[in-house]
Amino acid sequence: MNEFFAKWNEKASNWAIVVLRLSLAGVFLYFGFRQLSNPTGFIGYLPSEISLLPLAPKTFVVLNGAFEVFAGTLLLIGMYTRIAALLLGLHLMGIAWTIGYSDTGIRDFGLALAAVALAMFNTHRFSLDEYLDKRSGCVHNATHHSNEENEEHKEQ
Repeated sequence: MNEFFAKWNEKASNWAIVVLRLSLAGVFLYFGFRQLSNPTGFIGYLPSEISLLPLAPKTFVVLNGAFEVFAGTLLLIGMYTRIAALLLGLHLMGIAWTIGYSDTGIRDFGLALAAVALAMFNTHRFSLDEYLDKRSGCVHNATHHSNEENEEHKEQ
């Protein structure tokens, strides 16, 4: 029985990371495209300190939306996944901190932690990163390289 759960757990953990990556990509793409298509609708969400920046609020929303679409696309295709996830997590932590203790702030903080967690894992399963690594000869498993694999990769 334990062997069954051990095999299931390994497969499930590989898929869980894919589901997390694609789910976060969907969230960022959705909100990014909404900001790009209606930037004035998001100006009310900006903190008052935004007026200290040399950018118009509408421009800030458009840049924020473009960043979320760009980084969300990287998550979707699985390219530079860990970097994109970390940047998006830090981005959302900043938003959550600015919003403060509220329903939206707590939701954004939870999404930020999910993005940071994604950045902590090998996210190569079903990704462009996996394809490019296979073409270059790098070998990945679900958690990390073995010492042998690291030595092989260094020699190539």
